[in-house]
Amino acid sequence: MNRPDPEYALRRDAKRINEKLNSILPSESKKPISLHRAMRHSVLCGGKRIRGLLCLWSHEVNGQRYPASALKAACAIELLHTYTLIHDDLPSLDDDDIRRGKPSCHIKYGPAIAILAGDALQALAFETLVGCEEAPYENTIRAARILSRSAGSCHLVGGQVADIESEGSYLSREKVEFIHSNKTAELIAASLSIGALLSKGEGEDRKNMYRIGKKIGLAFQIVDDLIDLEGDAEIVGKALRKDAQKGKVTYPAVYGIEGSRKKAGKLVQEALDGLKNYPDTFKLEFLFNRILKRIR
Repeated sequence: MNRPDPEYALRRDAKRINEKLNSILPSESKKPISLHRAMRHSVLCGGKRIRGLLCLWSHEVNGQRYPASALKAACAIELLHTYTLIHDDLPSLDDDDIRRGKPSCHIKYGPAIAILAGDALQALAFETLVGCEEAPYENTIRAARILSRSAGSCHLVGGQVADIESEGSYLSREKVEFIHSNKTAELIAASLSIGALLSKGEGEDRKNMYRIGKKIGLAFQIVDDLIDLEGDAEIVGKALRKDAQKGKVTYPAVYGIEGSRKKAGKLVQEALDGLKNYPDTFKLEFLFNRILKRIR
């Protein structure tokens, strides 16, 4: 059987996610108009859809039993991810004026609407996820529990707090591992985990996908740290060189540039090794390698 070109598969499935997101989001003409325009601006202004693709493709390699639910779950994850970006960009957090090459939500619509747009996207994410009615009800509820736990105070939000409170403090491997494992890697792990769960249910495959996701999520953040140091702002679509200016705890600051590259490569290889017992993993393999080699 001829395999489709993974680059084509990436573009095709990212387009599917974007089209579904467009249908899920409230219309710009629906009141309150300013809120819904802000939500649509932030979600649909671009983005690689890596987390959504990981959910879809994890579902595929685990049997692809409920593809309609997997697509909804991918969108739910992207909605929640966008809420975190809106809030991260606020002046009181990372203070970024540009996101995905366009004005950040608070720049275009003001801080108040930006905060509320993020709140609304978080709610819409869970509304979308529990609407995965094609899959067994218990799996849908478990998926919602995974996503809510990953997004909460002990993981994503907690990692963001640790990131803020660690600015200008002493550097340590323990600190950088905690921040990146929770702020970034946890949602990526949840994406792979939920994809498997909606196909096979709770079990070793779901747990294995979570473990793989932790590794690829850490690699993603290490590369992100390197891009902030060495990338091109026009290609990346946001301001760079800010981590060092703020005294952020990053992998390059702790491990050095070459040490960080080696660490990212090792994590990606370990994630690839975790796929060996699954069929047709070429799309996930392609995406894992793309994460390692990305420049934006």
